[in-house]
Amino acid sequence: MIRKSAVSVLILISVIVSLALSGCTDMSNRNPVVTFNLDPTTSSGVGGSFSIELFPDKAPNSVNYFIQLVSEGYYNKINVSQVNSGVSVVFGDLGYAKLNNRVIKGEFAENGFTGNDVEFKRGTVGLVLDEGDPDSNYGDFFIVLSDEAGKELNGRFCAVGKITEGIELIDEISLAKFYPGNHQPVYSIRTINAVVDLKGRSYPDAKTQERTNYPGIHG
Repeated sequence: MIRKSAVSVLILISVIVSLALSGCTDMSNRNPVVTFNLDPTTSSGVGGSFSIELFPDKAPNSVNYFIQLVSEGYYNKINVSQVNSGVSVVFGDLGYAKLNNRVIKGEFAENGFTGNDVEFKRGTVGLVLDEGDPDSNYGDFFIVLSDEAGKELNGRFCAVGKITEGIELIDEISLAKFYPGNHQPVYSIRTINAVVDLKGRSYPDAKTQERTNYPGIHG
């Protein structure tokens, strides 16, 4: 017969083992994930969703900014502004209707930032620059669709994350018919919204500076 004291010891051991096992659970990948939902009622009829895992340990201020813009609704009803078949897709503010007047410094090697070693490969997400100004990341972003296309971007743009779900949808979008002059899709491809899962963590507002010019409009 097992005595009550023995039962208590067994329960205690069970609890200790459970705690030890839970402590071994990998909690390292708690990077925030942003999911974009596309609007199938647009003229293109393209719907679906895709998700981006952000890298706060590689581009901390840029990730803070991305999350901030999601929370503010900047990426709600934002368009695909450029497509390049099998190469890249750019999401941006067509016509500058949102007129975001804040920018952040680019966190990439050619801008003196050494902490971001993410290589641009298929699925990598980067921030658009305003006419090459390294300190002009204002929120628009691009998705690379081939390793080869990404090589020339390494160290020259800020990589903020990677596509974890829905890369096939981005492939489809890249094939859209476009205007030859600017690669803008002929038929509208637009998000409904963007939502972020912070995985229980919190992120501060980004350090920003005033935007002095807009694409094609110099201040």
